Amino acid sequence: MRLFFLFSLLFYLPLAAQNEYFQQEVHYDIKVRLDDQLDELFADLQLKYVNNSSDTLRELWLHCWPRAYQDNTTAYARQELRNGDTDFHFSEVSERGTLDSLSFRVDGSPVDHTFDANNTDIALIRLNQGLLPGASILIETPFWVKIPASFSRLGRVGNSYQITQWYPKPAVYDQEGWHPMPYLDAGEYFAEFGSFKVAITLPENYVVGATGVLQESEEREWLLEKATQDRKVLSQRGDLADDYVVEAAPASATTNKTITYLAEDVHDFAWFADKRFKVLHDTLRLARTRFTEEGPRKSELGQKDKDQEAVDIWAFFTETEARYWTAATDYLKRATRFYSEHLGPYPYPQVSAVQSALSAGGGMEYPMITVIGLSQYAAELDEVLAHEVGHNWFQGILASNEREHPWLDEGLNSYYEQRYMATFYPNRPQSKILGRAINLDRLGYEYSSRLGVDQPPATPSDSLSFWNYWISAYSKPALSLHQLAARAGEDKVDAAFRAYYENWQFRHPGPEAFYAALEQYVNAAEVADFRAAIETTEPQEYLPEPAEDRFYQLKLISGQREADFKKLFYLPLLSSNRHDGLMAGLALHNRSLSPRKIEWIAAPLYGFKSKQLTGMAGARLRVPMASKSIRQLVLSSGVNSFSNFTLDTTQQAYAYRRIGARAELFFNHPAITLRRSSLFFQAVDISQNRPVFSGSPVPVGEQRQNELFFRLGYRWERRTEINPLQYALTLEYKDIGNEQSAFLANHLRLDARINGAYQYDQDKFLHWRIFGGYFLSNDLRESSRFGPSSLALVDNANSDYRYEELYFGRNAPTGNWGEQQLGLQQGGFRAPISRAFNFGQSNTYLMALNLDADLPFNTEGIPLGVFLDAGYYGTKATSSEPISGEFSWVAGPSLSFMGGKVGVFLPVVADPDTKALLLQRGNLLRRISFRLNLSEFLPWRWIDSKY
Repeated sequence: MRLFFLFSLLFYLPLAAQNEYFQQEVHYDIKVRLDDQLDELFADLQLKYVNNSSDTLRELWLHCWPRAYQDNTTAYARQELRNGDTDFHFSEVSERGTLDSLSFRVDGSPVDHTFDANNTDIALIRLNQGLLPGASILIETPFWVKIPASFSRLGRVGNSYQITQWYPKPAVYDQEGWHPMPYLDAGEYFAEFGSFKVAITLPENYVVGATGVLQESEEREWLLEKATQDRKVLSQRGDLADDYVVEAAPASATTNKTITYLAEDVHDFAWFADKRFKVLHDTLRLARTRFTEEGPRKSELGQKDKDQEAVDIWAFFTETEARYWTAATDYLKRATRFYSEHLGPYPYPQVSAVQSALSAGGGMEYPMITVIGLSQYAAELDEVLAHEVGHNWFQGILASNEREHPWLDEGLNSYYEQRYMATFYPNRPQSKILGRAINLDRLGYEYSSRLGVDQPPATPSDSLSFWNYWISAYSKPALSLHQLAARAGEDKVDAAFRAYYENWQFRHPGPEAFYAALEQYVNAAEVADFRAAIETTEPQEYLPEPAEDRFYQLKLISGQREADFKKLFYLPLLSSNRHDGLMAGLALHNRSLSPRKIEWIAAPLYGFKSKQLTGMAGARLRVPMASKSIRQLVLSSGVNSFSNFTLDTTQQAYAYRRIGARAELFFNHPAITLRRSSLFFQAVDISQNRPVFSGSPVPVGEQRQNELFFRLGYRWERRTEINPLQYALTLEYKDIGNEQSAFLANHLRLDARINGAYQYDQDKFLHWRIFGGYFLSNDLRESSRFGPSSLALVDNANSDYRYEELYFGRNAPTGNWGEQQLGLQQGGFRAPISRAFNFGQSNTYLMALNLDADLPFNTEGIPLGVFLDAGYYGTKATSSEPISGEFSWVAGPSLSFMGGKVGVFLPVVADPDTKALLLQRGNLLRRISFRLNLSEFLPWRWIDSKY
């Protein structure tokens, strides 16, 4: 069945508003036909453009934003990848969208148009003659829109349509010139005000919610009757859903209807159509609000005063989460009244909310209407609705340039949304982590700030990283406003907002206008502090004022930092290894959920088999660096000690002790490059207790062996989604001092590693890694003996000579399962071959390649793949023979979990020598190897690495 839409759209600026802020006057006349079998819009456009500026215009920039969905080269597509979302990148051609078939004529004469070389969703019309101030032109063109699947804002799911950012729309022209911008998912808009008349023809069983006021009385009566009936039915149902419901859409009616909407003084027009919509309606009468130095005052309603007319409240929703949406009109009324009383009168005749497909966050605002995605509970729906309604003031009426100053909309609006929730949900529990109430805004800010990766809220939206878009545009400005209100007084902050709104509505204010409004009511020092929070990354303390001095409090696991007392955290620990057996103990630390400037942990354990005290302790100091090239210096040190050798005859366990110190400089990179790099220096002292026999069959004492390592290294990574890349260079010097052993030796070694991946399909990767190591000097170079720190093709406990990882079975007997736990430091060979065979060891050089590939077909959620390892290394059969090169390889199926932190590998094919050594291990289970990088599961190391 075919579906047709006809539009007649007028968009113009009031003549009375011809001043420096209203520089355009445009009139649209559009006729559109939509084929719902192909999801295409065919349109003819007439656009009268009046130049109300004082400049002669010789060109006109137009946003053609449906073109953002046409391929993987657009700014939208690039941003999605940068933010880790590959849905659009790997979508089918049939799911893509575009706007095309433009052929412009100006006053009847053809004119050329081009698309921006870097952003194909921006068009440029070069006028044949300059458009003088006050003069007008008539622009005509056909255009065609292919509506994409629901990737972002414009989209469709079946025959449910979300028609937003859909028509060719002039960019803003102001004192700074033109403001053309590509469509983005994270980062919104800057648009000029106008008035719309939209006539839509479509099958009569569609329910439509739109910007503007519905004009046809018959359609309005139909909606009101439906709203009455829907409210009655919903009130009687006891089976309303509170989650997502798969709801089939009825067939389209065979007869059409035409409905018309009018909207004045708005900068955009959006509409939503669905045959399944339920409808609720209510009205809200707002008293005229006058603002004085004492605050808002309300006058009596005047029936003939346009500003006093009742505001229509509409809610459109499907069966999904209907239990929550039955209260939507109450939420909308309350939010509209709240913002009107705190900021200024709501100037529009309706407020609408639509529950529909949305892939660009929890909600998205348009003038007079907002579209809402899924909520988890009723209060969350109320919160999102309040936030989106509030955008009518900040994004809709003030209409700042959000692309350049996202905080002026999102941050200011978040402040009042939070006050709304505090007013109507005073006892609502905060978000919880580990069962404790958490201020997520403060946690997010503190996390990024303490790691030195935060960005000022004044950063343009497309220069903010994925996490910083939330922190800088939403959280930090709201936190700073709460702090300002706490210091200066909430009444003064409210007065500044009212003045800002009254003076700058419909005028596109920038940051200076807001600062100036604050300075009218708040002292200059407080405003300067607020401005510094917005424009710099100077550390801010968003803690409540301390109520009283308290002693340290002890809390389980971790929590959020507070001002009125200090917290220590504890965590009971259980662990085990072959030599210490079961270990029990307690970790005591000061690390809150967010990083601290100084962090420490002490985790003593007792080994019930070894009868030894084991465990670890460490501390870290973060030093912010006031440098454009260096973001942070991190100084750390630690000690750990476990048993790593058991004497078979006496079952006596002997321990090692590792003491390490590290200094690491983290360099600055623009956040959107997704790059990280650092330079580090490390010193490690390894001390091992071993038995002394002195010719006796039983030990007569103990001796301590010491090795000292100095390491200098550089690490670099690019965390892109499709082809991430990392590399590292490390120079290591080992000093054994006066130790005397045939297997201990001084060395100087250079290691290089490069690894990356290629995502060839949705969540399907080919991972690769190349390692190379070369001894610049080595006391064992001419020897056929291999010490613990020789290069190793197999990374297991025996080759972890610096004791950097945690293993269950160090120095296990040959063939023991402990050899099956692998790391990933040198060769990465996934074959549990005992070190006793001198396999894959070298005192000269080693090169290795590791490949992992996900299977290219559906494995029903099982992370099944294949692996291939290959290595070439220099070795000597005897000390008298020259160094020869050996090549080994192994491959088989694999299971990989948690980003490679956990893996299981079964070597099934290999070169003959490797195969023979594997067969000596026995049955299949003894040949399986597993990767369990336990140190990666230390909570702060895992979480901090995300930033």
